Amino acid sequence: MKNLSKSRKITYQMIIIAVFSALTFAGTCIFIPLGVSKVHLGNFVCIIAGLLCGGLVGGLSGAIGMGLNDIFYGGYGPDTYVRTFIVKFLMGFLVGFIFRYLVKKEKKVDWIYIAFFSVFAVLFTLFLILYITLGPVFKVGEKDFKNSLFLIISSGVIAIFFLGAYIFSKKINILQRYVLIAASIGCMFNVVLEFALKIPFKVWMADLTWEGAFYYSLASLPSALITTIMTIAFVTLIYVPVYFATRKFNQLDDLYQNIQNITTM
Repeated sequence: MKNLSKSRKITYQMIIIAVFSALTFAGTCIFIPLGVSKVHLGNFVCIIAGLLCGGLVGGLSGAIGMGLNDIFYGGYGPDTYVRTFIVKFLMGFLVGFIFRYLVKKEKKVDWIYIAFFSVFAVLFTLFLILYITLGPVFKVGEKDFKNSLFLIISSGVIAIFFLGAYIFSKKINILQRYVLIAASIGCMFNVVLEFALKIPFKVWMADLTWEGAFYYSLASLPSALITTIMTIAFVTLIYVPVYFATRKFNQLDDLYQNIQNITTM
């Protein structure tokens, strides 16, 4: 990280967060409606901010930019924008943290793809078997568990994504692999957490039934997955040129020496 006093660093961080928050807000305005949600560019800016400037900047930029977009432009209620503040912060923070850990430690990442593929392949198989044998609704103890073809297909799509990412990673350089895996984990975490939190938030804040909230959450999965795959592809392709184009102006860059070591190996 470039030499900055503590006060100047905080001021600079605030300025950068404000800039990326505005860009995230604008990126979220660029969207295609799909079902109950939309495919948009907000996640893309959030991820880029986390990669370039660290998890705190990425997380706050995503939370503020997309959260304010939900309030002032999207017209959503508190069940949506409160969830957005939480989930987008965690996504941006996670991407920045994982990327820096991988770059500084120069870790091998092949096993990560296989691990995530295995988890979602098992979930896909489990959901499919339960759907075939017990139907879309079955009891777990005293509670009903709702299964769905959307849930089955989504688990399968995520499993295939990680398998495809593993194959694609063999064709790109090591720095792009780190970008790919950090963005993949952060974005897929975003998809899963969005789905999981949307149900109770819709029940507690939007007066939906648990069943209604579950199916509403399912209906938003296609747009979330398309946004995720598009975001990961764009970020992986453009991060390296964007990094070197902005490095001299980025006072929060703490990876230059590590990236130099990686790219000259």
